[in-house]
Amino acid sequence: MLASPAHPDADWLPRGARWLVISGAALFVAACIAAGLLLSHLHRQFNADARRELGNLALVLARYTENSFRSVELLEDGLLEMVGSLNIRSGQEFDEQLSTLGVHLDLQARIAALVHVDAAFFANAQGIVVASSRSWPQTAAASIADRPYFEVLRDNPGRRRYLAPPTPGVRSGIRNIYLTRRIDTADGRFLGVVGAALSLSELEAFLSRIALGAGSAICVWRRDGVLMARHPPADAIIGGPPPGNLGFQNILQRGESGIYRARSAVDGEDRIVAARALTDYPVAVTVSRRGDDVLALWRREAGYTAAALLALAIAIPGVVLLGIRALRSRDLLEQARTEVRVLEEQRRSQAQIAHLAHHDPLTGLANRLLLRTRLDEAVARARRGQACAVLCLDLDHFKDVNDTLGHAFGDMLLRAVTERIRTVVRETDTIARLGGDEFAVVQTGVDHPDDAGVLAQRLIAALGVPFDLDGNHVMAGVSIGIAVAPDDGLDSNQLLQDADMALYRAKSAGRGCYRFFEAEMNAQALLRRTLQVDIRRGLQAGEFELFYQPQVSLPARRLTGFEALLRWRHPERGLLTPDRFVPLAEDMGLILPLGEWVLTQACAEAAAWPADKKLAVNLSPVQFTGSLVETVTTALHAAGLDAARLELEVTETVLLRETEATLVTLHRLRGLGVAIALDDFGTGYSSLGYLQRFPFDKVKIDRTFIRSLGKSRESDAIVRSVIDLCDALDMVTIAEGVETEEQRRILTAQGCDEAQGHLFGRPMTVPEIRDLLRVQIAPLPAPPRASA
Repeated sequence: MLASPAHPDADWLPRGARWLVISGAALFVAACIAAGLLLSHLHRQFNADARRELGNLALVLARYTENSFRSVELLEDGLLEMVGSLNIRSGQEFDEQLSTLGVHLDLQARIAALVHVDAAFFANAQGIVVASSRSWPQTAAASIADRPYFEVLRDNPGRRRYLAPPTPGVRSGIRNIYLTRRIDTADGRFLGVVGAALSLSELEAFLSRIALGAGSAICVWRRDGVLMARHPPADAIIGGPPPGNLGFQNILQRGESGIYRARSAVDGEDRIVAARALTDYPVAVTVSRRGDDVLALWRREAGYTAAALLALAIAIPGVVLLGIRALRSRDLLEQARTEVRVLEEQRRSQAQIAHLAHHDPLTGLANRLLLRTRLDEAVARARRGQACAVLCLDLDHFKDVNDTLGHAFGDMLLRAVTERIRTVVRETDTIARLGGDEFAVVQTGVDHPDDAGVLAQRLIAALGVPFDLDGNHVMAGVSIGIAVAPDDGLDSNQLLQDADMALYRAKSAGRGCYRFFEAEMNAQALLRRTLQVDIRRGLQAGEFELFYQPQVSLPARRLTGFEALLRWRHPERGLLTPDRFVPLAEDMGLILPLGEWVLTQACAEAAAWPADKKLAVNLSPVQFTGSLVETVTTALHAAGLDAARLELEVTETVLLRETEATLVTLHRLRGLGVAIALDDFGTGYSSLGYLQRFPFDKVKIDRTFIRSLGKSRESDAIVRSVIDLCDALDMVTIAEGVETEEQRRILTAQGCDEAQGHLFGRPMTVPEIRDLLRVQIAPLPAPPRASA
């Protein structure tokens, strides 16, 4: 019996079901394969994104760190250039010339714009800090002889600079990174080091602001493996020995830049690390994230995918495919947004770093670096016939504002001055702040040198108007020096030096004015530098002498005493008067030992005079910054001179700088029994308030009024008024510069108590004084009249 044929549907249903199962299984397998490929791609993508982000950040930080070290090196280049200009030949000269107030203020001015520099200093060959931006004078010897940043340079003559790991400060105890440079004499002998302390706290604070979040780390390494700085902080290993990870040490030593995966040398965790070596310094920057943190988002996405696969097992293939596509689209969009944000942050960071590198942070003006660039461009145009001018500005009374109102008001004044300068200077010109109260303007498109003079006049007028600082009305005033290219040269450095010399001439002329550079100023500057060197040598060689000019009573013409007058017997320039060398000695800080020598020498000589003869000695305003009372006391005791016979003359400049300490010093001197005289009264800043604030024993009428006595009604009236005022205040008056009998007669008639001048005797040497005292019995006679 034949079998009957099968029904078509009987075979179709199984086959259809099988195809459905096979199709479903195939679809699920395909979905799993797709999910696997997707996750693999995302894994690579997340790693690539993390590496790119870390690499970009490491590059930005490396550039920032290199710029920070470069700014310190430029600072030290300037300090080494300053030391070279002093022609120091011995350790003693190194200590003396670099321990002055001027060097301390210069150090402060140089680091004022470098917020990442905590201090700058000089240390001698024994490791003693002789100058520091932190304090002056150095009241106690601070030694860095045991610090590696000194020992390495001292013991290795061939090594010129050294970058030290974070080290506690000698006095502050605060850890800083030190970059030091070796200083040698011309013949190679070690003089000491110049160094700068980079604030470790500032660096770590900067790193914390740009950290990538929890689990990330930013490190600054020295190439020998010493950790210089880290965020998050790792104080226990900062500045310590290199880590034990030999592979990482090899990467640092080879100065390689790249991205790699390794176990951290600090916390031992598996990390993705981006390393970037600095070009010019033995330093590398690393930015890292934990591998688990980098893949955290990927693991979350893997969970989403597993859930989607589960949904695929029970959902229609179309929905699954649309879901995968939507998921992928979302991830790609988020990735694109992240990349845009990173690029924007990088652009802003680079712009900020570039701005800080070329502008003064207080005023927003160009700094020295940008000024030099703009001046080089202007000089290049001057070579093609487009003249330019450099104007150096120095505020006349900025120090008074700082001393009386404080540094906060000083900063307010600098910002206010900046705004006024901007109202006068064209937008095409460049304004720069050089440091402290010094500014510079590069004026372009100068048709005639008088154009620079017109601009200077407008600046003087604008800055001569009082400033209102929170209700305090202050005067700034300005002195200006001008150099013009191509007339004064086509070298940027020389133009700045020429303008600075012209500024010095303007300040010497009384301030509040401007001066153009003249060729003779170079010779004067050279003479000034030569005399600065000669003063120190002359003080050691005993070239300074004292002359004594008689002082007499009126009308009796009885000899009452002598005024000690300092002279310098220069071996080449002959006998020099104080106006030729005292200002230089004040600038160099040598007026203190010179003034001490004058007091000691004069008191010793006066001790041999008759007991009724007094001694008058002039004081410099700078001497009030030292231990003046102790110096006077020592000189009196050493000579055995009665304090009542000593008269100290002070100028109005001392009172112009009046501080509580100055008044205390004057009263302490009076307490010794010493008489105090106000010298040169009637010139400069004369004020009746001076006579009220301190009870002077004597007032000296300046020779400028005596010279025209009897010839000028105004001079007669001024002299008469001063004598009457002092008489009412029980103060003795003495007139200086009396040269004629007519002047003596008028002074006698007006009631002047004492006089001195060539009429009674020129300045005399010690032997001449001794001869005069042996024969001086009657009043000093009048000099014989010349025959007709």
